[in-house]
Amino acid sequence: MAEHSEARPIRDWQETFPWLILFRAVRPAIGFRLLLVAAIGLVGMVAGWRLCWNLVAYTPSETGVAVLADPVLIELGARHQGTVPPWPWEASYRDYGDQGVLAPLSNLPYIGPILGTAVGTATELTLPFQMLFRQDLTYRGFAYALVCCGWALVIWGYFGGVIARIVAVKLTQDETISLKAAGGFARKRCCSYMAAPLLPLLGVFGLGIPIAGLGLISHFDVGIFLTGLLWPLVLCVGFLMAILLLGLIFGWPLMFSTISTEGTDAFDAISRSYAYVFQRPFHYLFYTLVLTVIGGLGWVLLHGMIDLLVYSTHWSLAWGLSPERTIELFYGDLQEGFAGWGCSLIRFWQGFLRTLTTAFAVGFIFSGMTAVYLLLRRHVDGVELDEVQLDQEAEYDLPSLSEGSIEADGAESEQNT
Repeated sequence: MAEHSEARPIRDWQETFPWLILFRAVRPAIGFRLLLVAAIGLVGMVAGWRLCWNLVAYTPSETGVAVLADPVLIELGARHQGTVPPWPWEASYRDYGDQGVLAPLSNLPYIGPILGTAVGTATELTLPFQMLFRQDLTYRGFAYALVCCGWALVIWGYFGGVIARIVAVKLTQDETISLKAAGGFARKRCCSYMAAPLLPLLGVFGLGIPIAGLGLISHFDVGIFLTGLLWPLVLCVGFLMAILLLGLIFGWPLMFSTISTEGTDAFDAISRSYAYVFQRPFHYLFYTLVLTVIGGLGWVLLHGMIDLLVYSTHWSLAWGLSPERTIELFYGDLQEGFAGWGCSLIRFWQGFLRTLTTAFAVGFIFSGMTAVYLLLRRHVDGVELDEVQLDQEAEYDLPSLSEGSIEADGAESEQNT
């Protein structure tokens, strides 16, 4: 009986269903280290965007008062009811931005608020990149969007690289590397992280320059006739632009995962991401849908835990307070003296917790898409899921083999023999 039980084969579910690795991407993303890294990156990006808004959006009027004069920026400021964008802890992103054709999803029962928050967050965090392709964009609006996009590439070129590197090593080797090691890895390849999504975007704008030239001469009747003659060629150029944009929209997270897993440069990241997206589109779609469900459940778990934490503290604190004082403390406007300082500290820590929920959504993009990259690499290139480029000494700080340790190991082996 004992021999029969020992000979029973053990099923490897990871080998049977490789996409189960997507579930493993939640654990590092919900860890405090990656939440903190994502939160710092998120706050840094929003701070840069708000500074750019204050410097670029306003125009001095005849009375000397700075006002919003650009129609696109006026529309944007009206939607956000103030400086663009709001801080992550000020309010839910669900209250801001235009969710477009996906807006009805917010009205679905049970899952509607989750989908609404996810869509609103994605809309808000990609807003400058969306602005670049507005047909009514003015020069001032273009300047604002361009600077914000550049700042986002700088921020996530480092923080996104750190997150993707930690997750890549965790998923492939089941090892935890330090923030110092991951930061050093990302710092060495920061230019590659930034250049990978930037180069296809520059390609789109480069292809659009000749078409813009036709737009200039189309102010004249002869120019419109010439544009009509060249329109088949224009459509071919537009097709190339569409291919670049599709690969960039769906493949930019894979670029970060490629560099973090393979340790290569921007060109290899672009090549792999475009190849995986276009060669395995249905695999990519399936993995992304599963990842969205997993990420939504993880967000619900984190958001619910933080809500319960805040409610429990409010409930306990209310034991020793009168109802009037409780309302004044949590919903009033105490600004003077020690009471004002105390309220500011309470709002700061509660805002920090609310920021973590959005930070999870951002960090899970890099974490989950690293798992998707490993799966697509397995399908296209036949590479096993546990392969990753490692710098053993730098990342794990392995001890050097001194003569004393070698002799001790030899003596121990002889003794065991």
